[in-house]
Amino acid sequence: MTDRRSARETLTLVTDDSTFTELPHPVRESRPDGPLGWQGYDASRARAADRTGESESVVCGTATVGGTRAVLIAFEFGFLGGSLGERTGDRLESAYTYAREHRLPVVPLIATGGSRMQEGMIALTQLQRVARQSALTREAGLPQIAVLRDPTTGGGWATLGAGADVILALPGAQVGFAGSRVRPPDADPTAYTAEAQVAAGAADAIVEPEELRETLGSWLRLLTTPWEGQAPVPAALGATGLPTAGREETAPAAGTDAPAPTAHHAGPAQPATDSPPAPLREDTAAALGTADPTVAAQHATDSAPASPPENPAPALAETDPPATARDTAQGPRPARHPDARLPTAGRESVSPAPSATDPPATARDTAQGTRPARDPDAGLPTTGREAEQHAQSTQPSPANPSATAQDAVQHAPADSPGTGWDAVQRARSPQRPRAERYLDSYFTHRLAISGDRCGGIDAGMLCGFGERAGRAVAFAAQAGTATRPAGYRTAARLIRLADRLGVPVLTLVDTPGAANDAEAEREGAGAAVADLFGAVASARVPITTLLIGEGGSGGALALAAPGNTWATPDSYFSVIAPELATAILKRSPAQTERTADQLRVRPEDLAELGVIRTRPV
Repeated sequence: MTDRRSARETLTLVTDDSTFTELPHPVRESRPDGPLGWQGYDASRARAADRTGESESVVCGTATVGGTRAVLIAFEFGFLGGSLGERTGDRLESAYTYAREHRLPVVPLIATGGSRMQEGMIALTQLQRVARQSALTREAGLPQIAVLRDPTTGGGWATLGAGADVILALPGAQVGFAGSRVRPPDADPTAYTAEAQVAAGAADAIVEPEELRETLGSWLRLLTTPWEGQAPVPAALGATGLPTAGREETAPAAGTDAPAPTAHHAGPAQPATDSPPAPLREDTAAALGTADPTVAAQHATDSAPASPPENPAPALAETDPPATARDTAQGPRPARHPDARLPTAGRESVSPAPSATDPPATARDTAQGTRPARDPDAGLPTTGREAEQHAQSTQPSPANPSATAQDAVQHAPADSPGTGWDAVQRARSPQRPRAERYLDSYFTHRLAISGDRCGGIDAGMLCGFGERAGRAVAFAAQAGTATRPAGYRTAARLIRLADRLGVPVLTLVDTPGAANDAEAEREGAGAAVADLFGAVASARVPITTLLIGEGGSGGALALAAPGNTWATPDSYFSVIAPELATAILKRSPAQTERTADQLRVRPEDLAELGVIRTRPV
């Protein structure tokens, strides 16, 4: 059990100094000893009030957290175990209503044992009231960020906690639907902890108490200050000298170190020959539909991120989008301040975030007509002089400062892949930058969500929200491994959350394919992929996709935005892996390179086919 702070001590811990104002609450006159006439109930409530100084088990009010105003709901565990009764429901309903009327996010700081026994079914039905208020707030496009204190059990966990958009937990907190007195006597106590809930994908991160204000402030800013319009396309970071068929692999660029092979990642790709090809890495072989890592196919393997290339393509600077009509509708927001630290789980600190002015209209507003929507066919690949002129006209410059990365050339190395097999080798090279490097380059800082809320997590799918030029972009990025069902469900959760909040989405595609082992089937692989296809297809906010490595069949395509998918020179996209296509066509393994060419998997080929958006240098 962790040290239990009171409701007001917790509010002091997380809110900016002297900003908390308690909300008025409805006054309910109840019959003696409550709705059931439970003998001694009034006396119990009186003792709880004397002990805690509170008149009920929740304290509701408004405050700023890291500069962002929010409605906070703090449970007082000392008042009858923080239990929910009829008067608790009144206060919660009033607080949620105020949040919607004033367009404020909601932060429940939960510490409760569940429903109040002395009020029987009347107490239990308060969960329905709370669930409705949470649902109405969700439909209004307002974020809900829950903090799980000790303990968070029963209906409080099943409504205010597990129903939130982002779930943070204090270390060591008891968290579970079953409280300590109603579990089987032989139940493993470690299953009912905050750490276990994070490991099972039911909560996003463990946050130390001293980091809670900063972490909450970061989340509130990210979820309430969306980027205007669609997310810019990241600059290509591909290293020069990546391997191509028919020659030895080029040494790393000066000043960089090639990563050493590990137990999980094989070494550099070998030149293609007519001799039997190198064995596949085990997880790649599984993703390609074979359990035999020695499948006859020339293969260059995935690996950890390489050191940065000597001369990567520079990222394009973005200017702060202007304030819009949404500012007027929602009222002014407090000024933001630089963010110094990030949450414990999944954080990547890059540099202090810039300050920001009033937030822009949401990306969903743009997509639905507040601003003219971008023509999805604008800037489709062209060739020759036409492409050169368009590229020159859309590069950022003093004369054209607003040109975006969508209109920019994706710069390719001088030795861009000459064949389909070259493209496959480049994408599988251990020197190629992976998702982590792209995200670090793209965002000043970012926070991760974790888990599919169905009991699963996938470390190979990175999801969350990041800040770029003072505005938020959501991201879902494959990390080069075969994507598990939990990964697809987490990405779908991310996209739906971003859609509700009006935050544009960036997706990075890089996977040999969906995991296809027996366990993946038991975990619902097909349904999970379908769920992500559906989330992308139904999103009202713009989604920008960059193919940064392997595009392995439907497991990669599910994360790609139709009509707005771009590609780096170090990538390929294929209906199926060339090795498997060769086997399906009953060709010899020596024909794998020829098959790769026929599949037309290079970025240039995909552009000509109209599958991706890119331009030659």
